[in-house]
Amino acid sequence: SGFIMQQAGFLAERLEKEASQAAEAQVRRAFALALQREPDRDELAAAAKLVHEQGLKIFCRALLNANEFVYAF
Repeated sequence: SGFIMQQAGFLAERLEKEASQAAEAQVRRAFALALQREPDRDELAAAAKLVHEQGLKIFCRALLNANEFVYAF
């Protein structure tokens, strides 16, 4: 939805400010903010690959649509 894309953009902007430009650092910060945990090795690798191939905003959208995020609270 447009709302989720807007929020993904806001999260991506925050990650660019708070984490280094390295995809792995951005993924770790995103997991900490959204899921309150560190990504495991496989999650980190898959997420960093997504950031490299599709961009940070698309990764953020995927994270915000994850079951763990939607049903965590």
